[in-house]
Amino acid sequence: MTQDSSTPPFDEEAAASWQRFVDSISPSMHAGWMLRQTMPGTQLDAIKSLMHRNEQASAATSIKLKEAKAEIEANPDDVGLEWSYDHQFWQSVFMDSAHSMSAVGMLAPFIESLFVAIFEGLRKRQSTDAGNARRQRADDQFWNPQIVFRSDGPKGDLVAGIDQLAESCGLKPFLPPDYRNTLSALFAYRNNMLHNGFEWPAEAIGKFSNRIASEKWPEAWFTSAERDGEPWLYYMSPDFCSHCVELIDGIIDGVGLYLKERET
Repeated sequence: MTQDSSTPPFDEEAAASWQRFVDSISPSMHAGWMLRQTMPGTQLDAIKSLMHRNEQASAATSIKLKEAKAEIEANPDDVGLEWSYDHQFWQSVFMDSAHSMSAVGMLAPFIESLFVAIFEGLRKRQSTDAGNARRQRADDQFWNPQIVFRSDGPKGDLVAGIDQLAESCGLKPFLPPDYRNTLSALFAYRNNMLHNGFEWPAEAIGKFSNRIASEKWPEAWFTSAERDGEPWLYYMSPDFCSHCVELIDGIIDGVGLYLKERET
């Protein structure tokens, strides 16, 4: 049987060379090619740099407070030192809130835009052939992670939308296992900080406290200043900030592994 002249012969060596090339590329680099216009690694470096400077400023303020406290103890009759200490103390309380708002104000939008870019990149690479609630939707809706499709129609819900879309296109097994829980905590905190400022209404504080317990978010993720034995201000802890940065790295690596597997 003669070969159809319109079909080029299969080149096994070229295929093997391509496979070796794909295997040699790191997952993050593979994902970076799909997201090359967004330069996620460079953006993340900028976020890390600012958070590090904020941590240094907080540490320096803590040292100054300890020094001021020691000076008061050495001069107990100096009222001026007491007033100065009170001013420094409250300044540090709200500086921590400012640093926390800065962290969530960078991390949450970064992660949201990262997922939007990921799914936009995947949209260009594959068709919507998943057999679930998203299958029959128009492409612009299907690939929008900011909405979730429920039995009563599409709803705005970023975390649920990311999770549903990741499952629909087969990405979910490649993402960090706790990503949804982390995103729920991060965006819940973001919403409260951006809408309520540093001092949330008592009802908002109560709801957030209850959600920490009901969703079993690790205690190390958030710290609080208390008033009358109850939480008054909530802060993102340095541990949670670091966890979110690690999550971003895990997301990018997971996307790279997902892409590499499909190019095998």
